[in-house]
Amino acid sequence: MPGNFGSRRDISRKDFLALGAALAGASLLPGCSAFSMDPDTADRSKSGGKAGAGAGAAGKGKESPMLAARVKAGSLPPVEKRLPANPRVIQPLERLGVYGGTWRTVEASTDPSWLWMTVCHDHLISWDPTWTKIIPNVAESYEIRGNGREYVFKLREGMRWSDGQPFTADDLLFWYEKIYLNKEITPVLPSTLQINGKPLVVEKQDDQTVTFRFPEPNAVFLQNLAIHGPPFRLLPRHYLERFHKDFNPELGNDWAQKFLEKIDELNNVDLPVVTGWVPKNPHGDGDRQVWERNPYYFKVDPDGSQLPYIDKVVFTFFQEQGPLILQAANGDVDLYMRAEVTTPKNRPVLARGTRTGGYKLVKVKDPTHNTVGICLNLTHEDPDKRRMFQNKDFRIGLSHAINRPQIIDLVFLGQGVPWQTAPRPEVPFYKSDDMGKQYTEYNLELAKRYLDKAGYARTDARGRRLGADGRPIVISVLIQSRYPVMIDAMEFVKGTWAKVGIELRIDTASPELVGTRMDANKYDCTLDVGELGYKGMLTDPRWFFATGGSSYAPLWSRWYEGGTPQEKPPEAMRRQAAIYRQKVVGSSDVDTQYAGMREIIEIARDEFWTMGISRPAESYAIVSDRIHNVPGDNKMWLAFKCPYPAVTNISQYYLEGE
Repeated sequence: MPGNFGSRRDISRKDFLALGAALAGASLLPGCSAFSMDPDTADRSKSGGKAGAGAGAAGKGKESPMLAARVKAGSLPPVEKRLPANPRVIQPLERLGVYGGTWRTVEASTDPSWLWMTVCHDHLISWDPTWTKIIPNVAESYEIRGNGREYVFKLREGMRWSDGQPFTADDLLFWYEKIYLNKEITPVLPSTLQINGKPLVVEKQDDQTVTFRFPEPNAVFLQNLAIHGPPFRLLPRHYLERFHKDFNPELGNDWAQKFLEKIDELNNVDLPVVTGWVPKNPHGDGDRQVWERNPYYFKVDPDGSQLPYIDKVVFTFFQEQGPLILQAANGDVDLYMRAEVTTPKNRPVLARGTRTGGYKLVKVKDPTHNTVGICLNLTHEDPDKRRMFQNKDFRIGLSHAINRPQIIDLVFLGQGVPWQTAPRPEVPFYKSDDMGKQYTEYNLELAKRYLDKAGYARTDARGRRLGADGRPIVISVLIQSRYPVMIDAMEFVKGTWAKVGIELRIDTASPELVGTRMDANKYDCTLDVGELGYKGMLTDPRWFFATGGSSYAPLWSRWYEGGTPQEKPPEAMRRQAAIYRQKVVGSSDVDTQYAGMREIIEIARDEFWTMGISRPAESYAIVSDRIHNVPGDNKMWLAFKCPYPAVTNISQYYLEGE
């Protein structure tokens, strides 16, 4: 299951490009408008939009000095010719900034999620910084028609790609006609871009106006565009035509795979983009990647000065957490937050480093409902294990054999409460805690009774329970190696499950290998962070029934998504899918959507598809003293459905003290 800042099971690079980049193989929190940095809602009283009110003193200029030098040398047009007619105005959070500097950050393992959550996130629309409403971004405006059947986007006149070429409706039409509708590139249409098997239609009205039309209402379309890894990315027609067989018949039979490589903006540094920074070296080239400002970026500050303020962003890659934590503790990281690193276990070390490292730990809200979601493979390829894992009493027995208070105390340093993979208490459409608390009592005798009831009462001379084949029951749990905290937690589970006659084996592997084995349906059990515990579940209910990205029933998930091989899920899950399509996706009325989610959650409660360990405590971000305009305590979320920090308008961050 995808998750927060890399806590998700990340899909393969090929799948992401074919789905997330080309299509995506595929909420709303109360917020203070004074915090919003959207020009229509921002509180301008802090700086009044005046350069003298903050670090940006008079004489800041309309562009970065590094670009002004290129203009003077004649290698770049003047800034007024590089901006759209109506650029997006970003109100700085605290004060106007100054140009220059390098934002230093890090990456854990080879997973690029933090990149996507920061420098790669600019789409037609965006969440506002408070995760309250959808606002225009690349699109100058948008209009919703027909209860969510049609979405009309007005693009910014004169906007350009990072190579200076015009960005127009033709680029969106190219994506639709040559990528979305091309079976070689997109063999399966994602559920987010179709309704009941019927694809959307994209039409160009004029050079700046495009209509997305669905056969039936798709009321969560905008929310799905605003996420990390949206259902399609903005791609440049002028550059990509030469790599597409419709325009270049001389291309070989492997043209589609090579085309996917060309739209990989992390590794193809020649690909024009619309984001604030562009890569200068491939992601897979060495132990770091440098991103440099886009001279044609479409955003400005209230003075009309082109953003971003920061010249470069440098990502340093670490295969292990130790060196990463050391670099952060030494004060060499300006901003970073990811669930597998900013953990309770690492907090004491990072907190001590604040004294000398020149940084602080900023409290971050966490929409996650569980630290460790335990996902038995309910569509296991072995018939005996499939029957065993699908037996609800068997799952309940395992749940009662987990000593959650012990794990919370020793692994999570006493932070959190026992909890199943259930919505957080703050969710407005499900106020009960009965799903979260059910079967969380640590009671070995009760666990044994449920396992007996499930039909696994026979044991061998060593007290090990026997399966249908007469052999001791062994469950292998597949864990991504980048999650050491999960490994620690499962060591305790291994000990208590052994007391009720169930042997647990821990199998760690890279994220890529875990994804491959799950896609092939070759695993007993896997783990995931329950990152969708708040309103993000409206667009991604994977923990409550098997949709795209679910870790507990890949064949049922493909039935929902339309992929192969697939298997029809049980009646209860088919009912959940129908409710979701009719009441959540099919209605723009919030009350109807909430009622539908309540029904779906209650069915999930009764079926108990997955189990969890604990609901996490608050998380935190590492923020250096030299980076400014970064939101403070409890102003950001550790969420990929509303990708932070990108939605806080990172182009208005600035550096002092380099």
